[in-house]
Amino acid sequence: MSRENPFAKLDLAAISAANTPTKPGYGMTGAAKTVVRSIEDMAENTKKLMEGEVIVDLDPRSLDVSFVADRLSDDGEEYQELKQAIKESGQTTPILVRPSSTDGQRYMVVFGHRRLRVARELGIPVKAVVKKLDDITSAIAQGQENSARANLSFIERAYFAQNLLASGMTKDVVRSSLATDEAMLSKMLGVVEVVPPPIIKALGACRKIGRDKWLSLRQLLLAPALLRVAEDYAGTEAFLDLAEDKRFDDLHEYLKRYKVKSTAKKPKKNPSEKEWTSSDSSLSLVLNAKSKKVAIELSKVEARPFGDWLSSRMDRLYEEYKRSKPESNGD
Repeated sequence: MSRENPFAKLDLAAISAANTPTKPGYGMTGAAKTVVRSIEDMAENTKKLMEGEVIVDLDPRSLDVSFVADRLSDDGEEYQELKQAIKESGQTTPILVRPSSTDGQRYMVVFGHRRLRVARELGIPVKAVVKKLDDITSAIAQGQENSARANLSFIERAYFAQNLLASGMTKDVVRSSLATDEAMLSKMLGVVEVVPPPIIKALGACRKIGRDKWLSLRQLLLAPALLRVAEDYAGTEAFLDLAEDKRFDDLHEYLKRYKVKSTAKKPKKNPSEKEWTSSDSSLSLVLNAKSKKVAIELSKVEARPFGDWLSSRMDRLYEEYKRSKPESNGD
């Protein structure tokens, strides 16, 4: 869409002269004065619009989301409160958009995605300020607006930082957009580089979960075995049925319990204990010998039948055992 000022070519001086009586000292009145003032006002408003200083109503269908995502979920209580407020009182704060680089009839949202979504759901125009911005300026404006409103969680900020880097932004731009330092950015990236995207998506925004808990989860997931357990557990129906604000703690505690269980020391094996399993794995025997006592434990499917068979042959087996012993020659 052309952004040329449609009133730039109007000669306001000529219009004024054509509609001003020639009698000296006679002021312009009536319809002529109203027309000229109206044109001047329209030209000034258009100039402000070109500079992004006025609010306009746009069709929500003509807007595309930002080229970099910053949210993991929008269906929380805050969003419902925002929707109800706009429904009752209208949109009081405009969103910021930029002209699309690929379609002259469309715009890209810089910030205000939730307000745009509300407008779409309510079927109303969205109030917006239009500015010509490049990708870097857009990213910084998007991040700083979210930081100022303090409505992005730790993991959403980390997710946003990762997406900015993936889009080609430098770390300097990322730090500026998040208004953070190198140490905090390093922690954010350390989390999203270890916690797999499917787990992050399953956990959602985690608005009440701060940096320290995310770093603790990261430390757990550095163990390949725990990472596999987490991926399996986070995909279960029971886990996904939990309320979103309960999922992080549930997964975190589950992994901690699993770690304790898997690393618990096994009791030392008695050196006098012997084990035997049949070739078809249908019978197991554990023999625990003491000084003058031997305990035999049979298990598995053949344990009872074999025990009955064994007990019915004890006399013969014992005689066979005695014959197998070497005879003493009396020396």
